[in-house]
Amino acid sequence: MAFGRKKEPSSGAQPEKTRKSTFFKSRKFKYGSVATGLTVAFVAVVVIVNIIFSLLSDAYSWKLDMTSYDLYSISDSTKQIVNALTKEDVITLTVMYNEEEYPEQFRESIKRFANLSENITCTYVDPDVNPQALTSFGSEYSITEGAVVVQNGDRLRVIPFEDMYEQDSSTGSVTFKIEDSLASAVLYVTKEEIPMVYFVTGHGEEGYDAFMSLIANNGADVTEVKLSQLSEFDDMARVMVICNPTIDYSETEIRILQEFLSNDYNYERDLFYFSDPEAPSLPNLEAFLAEWGIGLSDNIVMESDNYSASSLASSSEAGPLYLIPSYEDAEVSGVTITADYLSVVPNTRAVELLFEASGITETTALMTTSEESYAKSGDTLNAGYEQAEGDAEGPFTVAAVATRYKYENNVAVESHVFVAGSTDMLNEYYISYNGNGGFLYSVYQMMVDENESEIVGASKTASSTAMTLDTATVRWGSIVFIGIIPGIFLIIGLIVYIRRRYL
Repeated sequence: MAFGRKKEPSSGAQPEKTRKSTFFKSRKFKYGSVATGLTVAFVAVVVIVNIIFSLLSDAYSWKLDMTSYDLYSISDSTKQIVNALTKEDVITLTVMYNEEEYPEQFRESIKRFANLSENITCTYVDPDVNPQALTSFGSEYSITEGAVVVQNGDRLRVIPFEDMYEQDSSTGSVTFKIEDSLASAVLYVTKEEIPMVYFVTGHGEEGYDAFMSLIANNGADVTEVKLSQLSEFDDMARVMVICNPTIDYSETEIRILQEFLSNDYNYERDLFYFSDPEAPSLPNLEAFLAEWGIGLSDNIVMESDNYSASSLASSSEAGPLYLIPSYEDAEVSGVTITADYLSVVPNTRAVELLFEASGITETTALMTTSEESYAKSGDTLNAGYEQAEGDAEGPFTVAAVATRYKYENNVAVESHVFVAGSTDMLNEYYISYNGNGGFLYSVYQMMVDENESEIVGASKTASSTAMTLDTATVRWGSIVFIGIIPGIFLIIGLIVYIRRRYL
């Protein structure tokens, strides 16, 4: 064997360098590398898109509300209020708490609300770190931890934390009023004028809490007053509310009512009066209403028409007491008084129009029952709810308004007295879930000369803390996550496999 000579490679073998060069040029490497590169690029894009979308979703609340009670969904009425903001409105929301420790459902709702407009900003201030923040808006405001301060220029409203939710002690269900409270506060701080509404007390008045909340939530100042202690009227006093008094008003108190509505003959003041079939005789108040052309019958109105009696009654026998009256769609002071939904008027007495017009006073029926309705007096009611011989026959008026006016420069200046025969129509359930709230608010807007707008009311009730998905959400979620997304990856996998298989 000769030394120094390299062994010649066999004809079937290739040098290692040649094999590597050939491999890098092969279809297998070329397409395999492309597939690997595409996979890496696809994963990178997915990660980047996910990060970007997460940041944007936090900034603009691009999150699905999958709660069965729509806790995080914004109502149309709130959007209307926010959309009406002008460039002069600069709304700041100051939450008096550590942001990370603030309850998630409140934090998310506040974020979504603030994201509705560039005019709204939100900041969190931790009172533990900055105790002076609780008094920085002025000593006249009582601000506690967890409260939200809504400010627009020099006007502000404080929303205590406990006002943003309510828990039923018997059922444990929680009613969230976060959006409702924020919308109400924004409406309050952006109004040019804040009307004052007096709720009269001192004569057994009751049952007006839900109505008071309705008025307050829609940008008014509300306060309870005793007429005997009311030495002067607030400059912004526009409306009084009297709800089911059981003690008659004195002559002095009647005179105060007359002076309030007359307003030194400048008018532009108004009164709500709610009565009840069980109300006692109140001669002074009845005489006052008669001057405005309205009386109250001593009876209780029933419905025999199934389409005009509510199914919300506790039994079929009691059904006739729950009336579904018709709106007369009457125009009062150029405003049509109606509502988008039917009203329920339980336990009502009939309202009588003593005249249509007398001098400078006119009366208008706003709600009437069907022709199948009838009315029972206290004596015949003991025999049962069924219609009997001698019962008065309908239709009956159950809500009406009287208007007193004068003309200044050919423009009518008016005061109004609204009268309803039911106090139960102010029950929180009917105010919130039927047309009662919309109807009464349309009367209120006519009184205070406000532009027609959606009524504020976006409370959400949750019966548990568990997230409940509705059927549609579950169906579409199943289609997307079980069908579409796996299908996309299956197709991509098959394409990659086939291309590699035939390299």
